[in-house]
Amino acid sequence: MNNTNAMNRSFIVMLLCLMPLWTFAQEDRVHKSDQERRAEREAVQAQKIAFITQETGLTPAEAEKFWPLYNEMNHKVGEVIHKRNDTKAAMYRLFKSEDGRTQGKGAEPAGSSQGRTAAGDHRDAAEVLVLDTQTKGPSGPVEELLASYINSFQEENAIRMDYHKKFLQILPAARVARYYLAEERFNNRMIRQFIEVKVQQEKSR
Repeated sequence: MNNTNAMNRSFIVMLLCLMPLWTFAQEDRVHKSDQERRAEREAVQAQKIAFITQETGLTPAEAEKFWPLYNEMNHKVGEVIHKRNDTKAAMYRLFKSEDGRTQGKGAEPAGSSQGRTAAGDHRDAAEVLVLDTQTKGPSGPVEELLASYINSFQEENAIRMDYHKKFLQILPAARVARYYLAEERFNNRMIRQFIEVKVQQEKSR
């Protein structure tokens, strides 16, 4: 598994972490309680478990071994992604827009972190960022943060490889392959739902 695959998986995981914000979305979605958000998140997770179980053909005995490993892996990967996002935020704070009007995250256009919709990728309109050496010092912090950022992909890959080997201890290779394909299909379905909801929201405005 290369770094590109890890980045793609990380993108999907981050989207899934945002699912409570858009699954079953309505105009008043932001007014939902924490309990309602949690219930929606649990409903999506139940759908995912059912889909993967069916597509992978897990028996009850296999599922009893598989899902604890799966949850452990996702928890560890989630911690790595959280750390990576913190590192990325720190990198943004070292930069300013080329014209000097805005700094760090503020240089991104509205909606730049909200993903892609049928209207296109908002990030195409992002302002050019340059290192703010006057207020942030030399480029040393950039090199340290960049190393941490890139190393996080290696760390994620190591976790996934470790659990891949564990999956192979309880399932034959063909069934592990079916699990990976089922997970990707489910994640793609969630992304399509997200895009459809965003498009409908834009049309209703």
